[in-house]
Amino acid sequence: MTIARKLHKQGKITCLDGHVGVGKTSLVNVAAYTCFQDYIKGETHQLLVPCVETFDLRQGESTEEFAHRVFRKVAQTLIEKSAQVRGMSLDMEGKAALDAWLNNSHMETVSLGLKWIVECSTGKALNNSSGFQNEGFEKAVRNWLKEIFQQRGTGGVVCVIDNVELLETAANARKSMEALRDRLFNIEGLRWVFCGANGVIHSLAASPRLSAFLNTPVIDVANIHPKYLGPLIEARTREFAPEYERAYLPINIEDMQWLYMLLNHNLRDLLGLCDEYCETEFSLGKTNLTKDVRKARFDKWLRKATSDRYNQLSSRLPKSSWAILDAAMTNDFKGTFGVNEIDALNAASRESVSSEGFKKGLRELERHGLVSRIINGDVESGGDEFKRDVCTVTSKGALVHYGRMLKEETTSISDTSWLKRVHY
Repeated sequence: MTIARKLHKQGKITCLDGHVGVGKTSLVNVAAYTCFQDYIKGETHQLLVPCVETFDLRQGESTEEFAHRVFRKVAQTLIEKSAQVRGMSLDMEGKAALDAWLNNSHMETVSLGLKWIVECSTGKALNNSSGFQNEGFEKAVRNWLKEIFQQRGTGGVVCVIDNVELLETAANARKSMEALRDRLFNIEGLRWVFCGANGVIHSLAASPRLSAFLNTPVIDVANIHPKYLGPLIEARTREFAPEYERAYLPINIEDMQWLYMLLNHNLRDLLGLCDEYCETEFSLGKTNLTKDVRKARFDKWLRKATSDRYNQLSSRLPKSSWAILDAAMTNDFKGTFGVNEIDALNAASRESVSSEGFKKGLRELERHGLVSRIINGDVESGGDEFKRDVCTVTSKGALVHYGRMLKEETTSISDTSWLKRVHY
């Protein structure tokens, strides 16, 4: 596996780029778990421990606040995973890192420090001293990591920074990552992964201050082809179905494939929407239905669900927003368009939008989560924000547009045949 191989490279940050909801974080979690299990089974000399939580860069959070958050979660990971490993009755011979982890002198200190911090955050202890919480606790965790991974290349805790695109511009993302470079990215015993939506991670790779730290080339995670949804869903059903019950889904795989395409290939939101539908069906006691009945019930539910979503927004957005959305969902664009393609969008619509109307309409689409901006280049202070970026219709936008189609309110004049049901 490419990701697992990159995780084993000491001192290099693994980078993944791809559409929102494509499954980047899930791939990293599976790879990190596999690496951990490979060490336990003696198939690798590197002890890679998946962190218990992924991290995001929050607006307004300082470098120090983020670092403290990381050290707390790293400590929690080592404490929780050590309890898990102790129950495996492992042969410790040849596993120096594992022995250091389970038996080093800093575990008790870090455990007490983590307990103290938790108590402070919940009000069980007076937060009248930040000494240990800040410097002492971090020093204890650093010493712990150093003892466990005392030889370079013996592994580390795998930490993921996710949703980097939420920093809005490539310039903001680079600024935040560069500030963290010397603070966190060169610590022995930590292995880092960056995940972001299209464009932002590639921009980080172009930073002179970060390029030496990154494991390039960036891994571009493509959308799963609809024909692979069947095996994927079957595997998830086997994994999560109760052992004492026969697995049953009230939705056909073919309907899921079509919905996946309708949602602009957003796997995460597909699973969420299907879960919403399955909960509804099971609450009604509808099980063991025929394929045709399942299809009819799902179609009826989807019509209502999409119409409800559209009705909630129909009067809240200007006409320019709806014209942009409708044109973007035609065969000419298939949900993705450049912010400088106003003429082409107008050519696909009965509603002509002016330059100012386009900017306002696009901002409203973004504000309501119907469109997301893909960072394709730097946006410097005072620059033109509508110059390089690309926009993608979100799964929410796709559902709302489908609701408009059902009401025959779309303004597009170009073909939208790509949204018709396609069976793979």
